[in-house]
Amino acid sequence: MTNQSTDDVIIFLHLPKCGGTTLNRLIEWEYNPLEIFSVDPSFFRWSYWRLAKTPVERLKRIRVFKGHMPFGLHKRLSRPAKYITVLREPIDRAISSYYYAQSYKLDPQHRMASKMSLEEYIRTTPKENVQTKLLAGYTNGYDFLSGECTPAMLETAKRNLSQSFSLIGLTERFDESLVLAKIMFGWHIRQYANFNVTPTRPKKESVAPAVRELVAERYRYDVQLYEYAEQLFNETLSKYAARVPVELDTIRSARAMSQSQAMYYRFASGARKAISRANSALLTI
Repeated sequence: MTNQSTDDVIIFLHLPKCGGTTLNRLIEWEYNPLEIFSVDPSFFRWSYWRLAKTPVERLKRIRVFKGHMPFGLHKRLSRPAKYITVLREPIDRAISSYYYAQSYKLDPQHRMASKMSLEEYIRTTPKENVQTKLLAGYTNGYDFLSGECTPAMLETAKRNLSQSFSLIGLTERFDESLVLAKIMFGWHIRQYANFNVTPTRPKKESVAPAVRELVAERYRYDVQLYEYAEQLFNETLSKYAARVPVELDTIRSARAMSQSQAMYYRFASGARKAISRANSALLTI
């Protein structure tokens, strides 16, 4: 894991419900929105398909690619690429995914989740072990979330994390993950706020133990992958141990905004997101 060259492309592999929306907004402040390609979060299969069909020459002006997609985009690029991702403790991620699908009508799983209990949803959804699938580069046509996860995919995902990712963050330690981004990529992070939080979901501890055990079993590959990612995260954090406390203070200061500052930040973040989305759509026409 090395610091990024100014010539490198960044690929943020956004794992669903792992805090990636907040990181997306930060990336749109750190880089020129006209040099960012954003895979559309609501139609990510279609958007990624359009990206995969875009001529390589047209991709040369893009500095950052980000969104829900499988590992492997770097193979189509003419410049070196550094991957970023953020993983989440799988039981907590599964609970968050269920309650988000229930509350957000545009989510592809909304109809299914709105008619089921959490236990029923966990037992029947084909979108289990999505962190392992995406990080392994799994594709089933362009449906890269459904399908069976295997031990071989887990080993591939681990290998990809250790060999190809410059920054591996954890949702549960998001501020420390941002510290690593500041150190390794030179990000400024002058302000930041959380986005796309599901306020109505219960805490993991309040979910019945039997349901948590079910999640742990059905998402067993993600559980093992998260443990491995946590090990890599701690190793990287220890490498920069002398700088972490100071940078943590700057991250906390970045969150300490007044009400008017927070309103402006969210409004301006929305504008930068819109520019990035429009630029991404034009690139693949």
